[in-house]
Amino acid sequence: MSCPVLVTARRIYVGFKPTRLVEAIVAVNGLVVYAGSRNDAERIARGLAVAVGCSRPRVLEFTDSYALPGFVDAHLHLRGVGAKLYGIDLSDVRSIEEFKAVVAREVARFESWIIGRGWDQERMGAWPTRYDLDEVVPDKPVVLMRICGHAAVLNTVALKELGFLGRRSPDIDVGCDGEPTGLVFEKAAEEAYREAVRKLDQVKLILEAARHVLSYGVTLVGDMGVDSEEIYGLVRARFMGLLPLRVRIYLSQSLFEQLERAGVIPIFGDTFLAVKGVKMFMDGSLGARTAWLREPYSDASETRGRSLAGWRDVARLAEAAKRWGADVAVHAIGDAALAEALHGMEAARCRCRIEHASLAPPDLLSVAARLGVRIAVQPRFLVSDTWAADRLGVERVRWLYPFKTMISMGIQVGFSSDAPVEPVNPFEGIYAAATRGAVAGYTRDEALDVETGLHLYTAGSAAILGDRRAGCLEPGCYADIAVVDHDPLEVSVEELPGIRFEASIVGGELVWSR
Repeated sequence: MSCPVLVTARRIYVGFKPTRLVEAIVAVNGLVVYAGSRNDAERIARGLAVAVGCSRPRVLEFTDSYALPGFVDAHLHLRGVGAKLYGIDLSDVRSIEEFKAVVAREVARFESWIIGRGWDQERMGAWPTRYDLDEVVPDKPVVLMRICGHAAVLNTVALKELGFLGRRSPDIDVGCDGEPTGLVFEKAAEEAYREAVRKLDQVKLILEAARHVLSYGVTLVGDMGVDSEEIYGLVRARFMGLLPLRVRIYLSQSLFEQLERAGVIPIFGDTFLAVKGVKMFMDGSLGARTAWLREPYSDASETRGRSLAGWRDVARLAEAAKRWGADVAVHAIGDAALAEALHGMEAARCRCRIEHASLAPPDLLSVAARLGVRIAVQPRFLVSDTWAADRLGVERVRWLYPFKTMISMGIQVGFSSDAPVEPVNPFEGIYAAATRGAVAGYTRDEALDVETGLHLYTAGSAAILGDRRAGCLEPGCYADIAVVDHDPLEVSVEELPGIRFEASIVGGELVWSR
């Protein structure tokens, strides 16, 4: 038994919905053993210290700060966060000329493949092309991912390196001359970005990402769509004792199927690193107009988006996952994709996860509730999707991210960021859920109070990942704590994104501090 840890703060929340406050916490071997008054906590900590042969308990005191359960991000891309930190940040670019200038300014620091992320054709006023990139980078391969991760732009060198120039695919855009424009979507975009990122130091990317995530009080993450290179980096970081936060891995569908054919699915792990399940895609994103809708896009009547899989594919994967005791997470943003995913889950009798469920009208939510599926949502999309009403029209936009309706129907909902698509900061997500962002005028009735938002970003997200010891600070829970400078239940909603994180504790150990 390790020496006990005594944690005190100005105020400690052990959980939300119901919300309970204590003065102090005692942790042993990474778990909370007592949460209550400071006097009792000190007495218990001293007694435990004597019992295990310690001279005194370790004390973590945050006199002027507030402690909450460590936040749980049920859906992000850990290596992707590291890659974004390493690559070119294009999230503030407002024109093609500025896009080219930012890339040109950053080129010199890359030895070979140049990566970046965050551009949005809506903000720039046009889609970028390989010819734009060729002007500033004619001699190195460049892969720049759109903000959503479902589209990318490549220069000519990258197209040649990847063999895309001679390949014909619906995911590789071509111009009137029949030649690739440099824009690639879905599987081609994923392949291009993965090929560039796999050449980087995987452990370094993961550890940089972990430090970034911990700086926002997130202590447990669901790492989605993990490939073999990232698995290697995660396992190596854990083996070396360097992984500072808890990670639940959802394998990419291709890796899962490859391993299943070999008869080996690595459902393994400990309380820090564990393989949990597999992730598959039904469609793309609303931003790239590749989300699969039941009716055409309101601002592009020639398309309903893209179907990447059918209900039989969902059912087959769910049946395979059952054999290994693995969870299944299905990306479904459009309402057609959601309907097809639910059909497959019902056929396989799978209480699976749905990722996003962005356009979710009541008829589909009724099915989701009946099947007992869990839904991991990303409230920060509400701020970013400024074009939502144009994409969907006023009738459909009413059912965009309907969190309150989901909860009222008894659906298990958890919050997440989808970082690096959106910022990691949980308070930005909670703020978005409370204000409804860009679609407030159409969906104000779906707004959530801050207490509910805190619950969904802690215990709610932990339930999505199937780990009831996370997102709480009651006895038996992980001693994972986020320390902040203001009480989120006492500031205004507008002040939430400005709350500053002071420290993060994982398993009773201080792993990050300002």
